[in-house]
Amino acid sequence: MELRLPRKSMTAILSAMVVGTVICTSAFMTGDTQAVEDSAAYTQPAVKSINASEEANENNAVSLWKADLSEYSGGLSLVSYEEVETVDEETDEETDARGVIRSESQYPEINGATNLDVPDREYTDPVNIESGNFGFTVYGYGHGVGLSQNGANFYATYGGMSYQDILAHYYPGTYISNTGTAQDEVISANGISGSVSDIVSRIVFTEIGSSMNVEAIKAQAIAIYTYIKYHGGSVDDLYPSSSAPQNVVNAVNSVLGQAVYYDGSFALTMFCASSGGSTASCYDVFYEDIPYLRSVYCEYDSQCDPHYGDVDVISAAEVKSTLESYLGITLSDNPSNWVSIIEGDGGYAAYVVVDNQVTVKGNDFRYYLGLKSPKFECTYY
Repeated sequence: MELRLPRKSMTAILSAMVVGTVICTSAFMTGDTQAVEDSAAYTQPAVKSINASEEANENNAVSLWKADLSEYSGGLSLVSYEEVETVDEETDEETDARGVIRSESQYPEINGATNLDVPDREYTDPVNIESGNFGFTVYGYGHGVGLSQNGANFYATYGGMSYQDILAHYYPGTYISNTGTAQDEVISANGISGSVSDIVSRIVFTEIGSSMNVEAIKAQAIAIYTYIKYHGGSVDDLYPSSSAPQNVVNAVNSVLGQAVYYDGSFALTMFCASSGGSTASCYDVFYEDIPYLRSVYCEYDSQCDPHYGDVDVISAAEVKSTLESYLGITLSDNPSNWVSIIEGDGGYAAYVVVDNQVTVKGNDFRYYLGLKSPKFECTYY
């Protein structure tokens, strides 16, 4: 028998939040224009609880609920993956540890956007989940806020988008302007200082490699430069590689000095590996409501992204042990009541109600269980 876990009423939860003690405090909520300035201090989420009691579903109706392992080295950028590459012998397709595709055959070096045919998605056998286990179907990789690296590549390769189009899509309401200072600037990342061209090129190579569409590389370069400028020219949560190949350097130099602005100031240009069909609202994931970091539809994810619809199977015993350890509670004997999603924009979990005892951020919940993204569905079998 399989049970789909009930979805909680957003109205009920928000009402409880207004009436009860304000609990939306964390390293990600600063209350000023720095938005998520303290992100580098993020190691594991603090427990945040509210009155989550609500009447049980009278009919035990079958319903879906939706809910991200933190893969960003204590910061907001998806940067902490090991550079381990695998090769599929049949396709000769290379991917890094995230599944960001690095295949010269599928993504040749392209001098500008293209409109290639979208490939058919490969069929995969459904996962057989035994009784007593939770099945988490996860969409995307990373927090889901801002620019999707795989998504940018898909839009440039299959949708004909330029880097300007890509940035406008993922950061709606922003504009691009040249700082006019990049030629002579020194910037720093993770304690390494250098010219804008050098540091940005090396971070781009760490983030996405060198074989994505050049328009996606340019978009990533501008997002990185803007992110560093937003933080005053120095960050600790982006990691330069030892060097960068010439095609990456050329792409970075072609947009050198260009940055993303909102209302006259540098934008907080967050990014992640992939976005699971839509990006997430910053408010849903990190509390801060930023006008240009809201959910947008991502056209090619469902057909092209390798992280779309991954299934993680976790035993009820492991879920119980993990949640009790992180939250300091004792779960009931009814696993079907342990997890209920309060869905935010784009299908991401804004909050998760745990056993009607505590309510936590969906992004924190995915950290607890090691899920790739806060956009997921769950079934208890």
